Amino acid sequence: MTNFDVSKDWVILVPPESAIARKAGADLARIIGLLRGQAGLLPKAAVLTGAFQNAPDERAPVIQLNAEPDRDFGNGFSWRLSANRLEISGHSVKGLCNGVYDFLAALRVRWPRPGREELPFLPASMSGAYPLESPAVYWPSETDPAKRRRLVITRETPPKNRKQALLWAVRNRIDALVLPLGKGVPLGGVLSSSPWNQEQVLSMAKDYALTFEAGGWELSILVPRKIFPFHRDVFRMETGRRVKDHHFCPTNPDTIAIIKREAERRFRENPKITVFHLWPDRKHEFAWCSCPTCRAFTREEQIRIAVNTAADVLAEIAPGSLVSYYGNTSDPGSIPVRRNMFGLRILPGETGAEEEGLFLAE
Repeated sequence: MTNFDVSKDWVILVPPESAIARKAGADLARIIGLLRGQAGLLPKAAVLTGAFQNAPDERAPVIQLNAEPDRDFGNGFSWRLSANRLEISGHSVKGLCNGVYDFLAALRVRWPRPGREELPFLPASMSGAYPLESPAVYWPSETDPAKRRRLVITRETPPKNRKQALLWAVRNRIDALVLPLGKGVPLGGVLSSSPWNQEQVLSMAKDYALTFEAGGWELSILVPRKIFPFHRDVFRMETGRRVKDHHFCPTNPDTIAIIKREAERRFRENPKITVFHLWPDRKHEFAWCSCPTCRAFTREEQIRIAVNTAADVLAEIAPGSLVSYYGNTSDPGSIPVRRNMFGLRILPGETGAEEEGLFLAE
């Protein structure tokens, strides 16, 4: 079994001029200090220095952090450990961060929820040498947006502990932050009707190399509830009457016109977002219309009719951008999806951080 000996005086070399890499390196140094204290040693952090500055003694144990500087997105990484050297390399700065936290995960350091940190148990006989689950790891970059790991923030997510939530995302190797679909802010982000609509939050997420996406359980906002008293026929029918809650009547031509108008407005308000999520209401994914026309379509087909409409608008406004939709049946029906759409068979569900208003999608 390979061990990582925290009793050694490790020196961490970080890439020059990379604030993100320095943050990850500082967290690694901090954890080493905590593990030293747990092992009964002087709880001092590892020394953090620039890769081209203050070169350590050639006999010093070294942790070398490397990132490929010319790649905007590449979450892949590799790391390997020998007696006096640990090398962690990323396909980008984000990949380097993932590599640092994957190494810590191999040490059995855990962050099960925001604000909570769990250190590994060290048997008394180990004297500061913590066992690793593996001596080396290689993880290729994933370029398919459908396979990104995401932290979904809803309009109900409390604004407290924002930094802890973002740190939790980075430490759990999450690639993207999904924010509610709303009016854009100066950073080209999203949000208007949420307490998370603050430039500080978006700037913090950018500092941790998180990709921005928009949407979530927000398909219903494309048919605003406020028009119900004046346009009841565009809302879904249930047991013979029109109801305001959960979705709408997707086969009504007036509904299609409203979706087009609202989708265009939302997409144009977020010009720097390239992935949007339009999912049906959470825990009511299949509460759809039962009017005589809609009864000819399955509930999943009704979802596709609605999201296809929005996807057509996005294709005109921002070619190359994508929309995700929900589809979780073995019989998707006869309505094909647009080329700028990808399906999610499992939406974010119960997680250790759900009570914090956070959802992990992967």
